[in-house]
Amino acid sequence: MIRVLHVIDHLGLGGAQSAVLDLVRNRDLHQVECEVATMHGRGPFAEAIEQIGIPVHSLSTGRWPPHYLWNFAKLVRDGHYDILHFHLSGSNWIAKPLAAVLGQGLRISHDHASGDIRFRGLASLLPDALAHGASHRIIAVSDGVKEFLTRWEGIPADLVKVVPNGIDTGVFQPPTCEDRQKARETLGISGQAFTVGAMGRLAPEKNFSLLVALAGVLPDVQFLIAGEGPERPKLEALIKASNIGNRVRLLGQVTDRAAFYSALDAFVLPSLYEGLPMALLEAMAMGLPCVSSDLPDIFHALRGGDDGLLCSPTDPRSFVNAISQLTHNTGFAKTLGMAARRRCLAMFSAKTSAAAVENIYRLELLFARGQGH
Repeated sequence: MIRVLHVIDHLGLGGAQSAVLDLVRNRDLHQVECEVATMHGRGPFAEAIEQIGIPVHSLSTGRWPPHYLWNFAKLVRDGHYDILHFHLSGSNWIAKPLAAVLGQGLRISHDHASGDIRFRGLASLLPDALAHGASHRIIAVSDGVKEFLTRWEGIPADLVKVVPNGIDTGVFQPPTCEDRQKARETLGISGQAFTVGAMGRLAPEKNFSLLVALAGVLPDVQFLIAGEGPERPKLEALIKASNIGNRVRLLGQVTDRAAFYSALDAFVLPSLYEGLPMALLEAMAMGLPCVSSDLPDIFHALRGGDDGLLCSPTDPRSFVNAISQLTHNTGFAKTLGMAARRRCLAMFSAKTSAAAVENIYRLELLFARGQGH
C-alpha cells in the first residue's frame, strides 16, 4: 500500500482543491492510501474530503503565526508517508523544502497555475525554481504549464510530466429536468430566462467585469458569478453603476457546484490568463455549451472551437456574438453542449488522471529503490 499525503495551502473553493478531491476520490483503493493536510484553516473542501473517509489535517488556524511549520514536521515524521504531494505555492515554497530538510518522503509538486508569465509575475520565478530543487517529480496540468517551467524556470523537461486535470463525470453530468428546475428555483431564476454562469476567484485575471459590460448589451440574458475574492467590491460598484438591474448577480461561494451548473443554459469563462481550469471542465462534463477566452490550453481543451466557442478576452463584441448564437439557436447550443460532454469523457476523466498520477508514484518509488530504468 502506498501512503500519500496531499499538502495544499487551504481547502477553500478553488480549482486545485477540486483536483485534490478528485484525486483522492478516484484513488486505487487496493494500492493507495491518502490523507490531506491544509497549511491553514479548513474550508468546504475539507468536509467533502472527510465525507469520503479521507483524514484531513489542518496544520494551523491561520497563516500567522506559522504553526504549520512544526505541525507539518511532526505530521510527516510520524506519518511515515511514501509520497508527499504538494499543491499551490505555499505548500511548494514552504512545506516541500522543509520536508526535504527532514529527509521525508518522495516529493511531488503539482503545478495548477496558468503558464502565462503575465499571470505568475517575474517575482515568482526565483522562489518557484529554487523550491523545485526539492522535487523528485513535477506534474503540470497542461503542455503550456510544462513549457513555462522549462522556459522560464529552467526546469529540466524530463523532470516534468503532463497530467491534465480530470473531472468526475459521474458527479458532473447533464441534469434531469427535475434537477434543473430545482436548481433554478433555489437560485431564484425566473421563468425561462436564458442564464449564463461563470465560476472562479474574483480576481483581476478572471476578467469578470466583462460580464457587466455584456449584460448592458444583452438585455434578455441573466448572468451569475460564483466565487469570492478581492475584486468583489469593484464588481459590486460596477453593477450598481450600470443600468442592468439585477441581471448580474454575485452568488459568493457555491459549495454545490453541480447544482450551480444545473441551473445554467451556458457557461462563460472570460479569463485573461488560465491553465486548464477545473470550472471549464466541470461545465463541459455537465453538457453545457461553453463560451471561453481563446487561450492556448483552453484552445486544446475545446479542440480549437469544435467543442465550444472561443473569443478574444479583450473583445467584448466577440463574447456578445457567441452568446447571441446560443440564445437564438437552442439546437446549436444543445449540440455544442453534447460535444463538450463527449470531449470531457474522452480526454478529461478523473479516473484517468488519478491513474496517471498513481503511476508516477509507483515509478518514483521504483527509482528510489533502485529498481527503475
